[in-house]
Amino acid sequence: MNKEELEALIEDRFSGMPPKIKAAARYVLDSPKEIALQSMRSVAGNAGLQPASMLRLARELGFENYEAFKAVYIDWLTSQDSGLVSRTIQLRNRSRNEGTGKSLADFLHTELVNLDKTLGSENQRSWIGAQQALSKATNVYILGVRSLFSAAYYFHYVLSSFRKGVTLVHGTGGTVADELRRIDKNDVFVCFTSSPYTVISVQATTLAIERGATLVAISDSTVSPVASKATITILAPNGNLAVFPSVVPHMAVAHTLAQLMVSSGGEDTLTEVTNSEAQLRQFGVYVRQ
Repeated sequence: MNKEELEALIEDRFSGMPPKIKAAARYVLDSPKEIALQSMRSVAGNAGLQPASMLRLARELGFENYEAFKAVYIDWLTSQDSGLVSRTIQLRNRSRNEGTGKSLADFLHTELVNLDKTLGSENQRSWIGAQQALSKATNVYILGVRSLFSAAYYFHYVLSSFRKGVTLVHGTGGTVADELRRIDKNDVFVCFTSSPYTVISVQATTLAIERGATLVAISDSTVSPVASKATITILAPNGNLAVFPSVVPHMAVAHTLAQLMVSSGGEDTLTEVTNSEAQLRQFGVYVRQ
């Protein structure tokens, strides 16, 4: 069944459900995108329920397991119309009806929710894993294309100020494959990605994995074509009301992960930071006040 049929079934059976299953059903109806993107444990936690309640709901509705239930919402989300024109029209209509003040408040709330999930406890194990992998890596390769180039560039900029062997995979002139030619099992490949997922990100990820590199994915979904192959995934959900997907969570990951690397570094890191600062002063990069 599709999403509409499933939700019609939920509404039809809702009155006869036990209280906790009702709460689970209500949360599903209110947060369909989260069902597609988050794990059963995460969804249950956000709903204030135990994971067993989500599983019971799925079985109540005739599914063998929660993953089969979730698949309905994944299919719905991946088939949604994401055309810029239609989203622009929706945004304009909402802004006209609600006013600028309400729109700004909605944008703020959405970004706060995104950042809470990105920097919250759900990602703690991933943050630690990424930090450890980067610390041990001989070389670090970083990729982020289109709107996420900003996050990749920033992460490369900061990381390069205190460690060697950092490469920004920018693909100028179609050279992505050339830039990854020497990546191997001692290296880490960091890929910033979000829906709609780019072909080059998937291709570069595949190459890095074939060469044995550790893949750290920063993605809006654990089922994205990059995150699904990753050794470590830092989830950066970017749900928003705007025409274009938000890059704020991915920038937050770039900034935070760089700070974690600095804070965990030893004397070599401090020496490199000192050298970087001295070089900036020598070239008079910043205006003195």
